[in-house]
Amino acid sequence: MQREKREPIRNYKIWIGFGIIFILLNPWYFPSGSEPVMIYGVPLWALVIMGVTVLLSLYITYVIKFHWDVGDEGSEGEGDK
Repeated sequence: MQREKREPIRNYKIWIGFGIIFILLNPWYFPSGSEPVMIYGVPLWALVIMGVTVLLSLYITYVIKFHWDVGDEGSEGEGDK
């Protein structure tokens, strides 16, 4: 028996996840005015932003795959051709 899917806009847990990811996406939590930490010539804040961007992409994929109800939307317009 499959669990009924509903639109993710009505699920507050999904929005909390997006909020946390968007907070992490802005590097405001790094100390200002100090010498930036470099890893292979790339500032640490840039690597953190790239990592969180990958996390955001994976989270969006998860939400679309497991929480978005897409049922038969593509078959509606097939008879109109």
